Amino acid sequence: MRNKVKRLPVYLKNVFLLAVLWPVAAVLRRTNKAYRHLWLVMERGFDARDNAYWFFRYLRQRQPQINACYVIEKTSPDCDKVSQLGPTVAWRSLRHYLMYLSADMLISTHVQPAAPDLMAYYHLRQFGIHPRGKQIFLQHGIIKDDLKALRYPRMKVDFFASGAKMEYDYLVSEYGYPEGVVQYTGLCRFDNLIRGNNPSHEILVMPTWRGSNYPQGDQFYETAFYRQFQSMLNNPSLLRLLEEQDLKLIFYPHIELQKELDKFKSPSERIILASWRDYDVQSLLMRCNLLITDYSSVFFDVGYMEKPVIYYQFDVEDFLKYHYQKGYFSYEEHGFGPVVQTEEALVNAITECAGNDFQMQKEYQDRLEAFYPVRDVRNCERTYQILCRMDGGNGTER
Repeated sequence: MRNKVKRLPVYLKNVFLLAVLWPVAAVLRRTNKAYRHLWLVMERGFDARDNAYWFFRYLRQRQPQINACYVIEKTSPDCDKVSQLGPTVAWRSLRHYLMYLSADMLISTHVQPAAPDLMAYYHLRQFGIHPRGKQIFLQHGIIKDDLKALRYPRMKVDFFASGAKMEYDYLVSEYGYPEGVVQYTGLCRFDNLIRGNNPSHEILVMPTWRGSNYPQGDQFYETAFYRQFQSMLNNPSLLRLLEEQDLKLIFYPHIELQKELDKFKSPSERIILASWRDYDVQSLLMRCNLLITDYSSVFFDVGYMEKPVIYYQFDVEDFLKYHYQKGYFSYEEHGFGPVVQTEEALVNAITECAGNDFQMQKEYQDRLEAFYPVRDVRNCERTYQILCRMDGGNGTER
């Protein structure tokens, strides 16, 4: 409640802009080709590395008749690569607001899709204040936990992409959306995973964040997260294995914990402390031979490429205290690799995996096939076909 009160001026500003700019947008839709039959695509406004980027790329390369525009901050390290594909608009610019109000399709990896302020419009929609366009939620990753903020009617969207059959069944049965909103299409970024899979003697360590209330700043040094991962980065047996196997280890914390990255140190040149500005997540996933994570859903992407995973879960109770609650997914029953709780067990599991030439064991391959009954390069295409039907078939006629 305190955060909502603190952000009240933001909500009022956006309601005012909606009221003032709505008639302007209506005129632009009739008179300006750039605003007519528009599909507006965005991630968080400052990046282009996820499902929205790959869907925009598909539209520009395979469906150029679609009037698609990508929203991105002009100072973003990803701005140039998106601009080379097609039209862009600066995040939170006046033109962004006008396109947001004009678009037929608002497409994003985050809620509320393509909005100038995601959380403001997420809450405003609950009061019936929203733009005219269809709201398309491509997702940021496969859901495995109970994400109450994404349940209907707290979140209202017209399309909710699902990336796996088990996830789809969970969303349909538990999240309460009207029939047909949740669709099992696969995630758009999965197309490139199979095409670009290229292991390169790298172990990727990608832990997730711990929630907005997790200790930060100097207090972060006292957390189990810092102590355990800093110890791992200095483990003599692990450093020796990297040398013997000619491997690199890439340590890439979740973007919400990247601000703490400079607190970690390593004595080895074989260990890279990777900043989000310098490293693209999908490229790291395609290059790695092995993923080590705690609870991050990126393991679903690595599994899609049939690569081994190790779950290093040393703080389950602490994680549940600060983060999402358990959903349908059990790491022990459904996971794509072993679950370990201690640093010694982790190093042993890494050593065993390296000795097996980084191949996924059959037990985990069987789980993978059950989780992904469809595993191909047509995820963008399936998504596009559904959106065309939602848009009255206009996507095939322009």
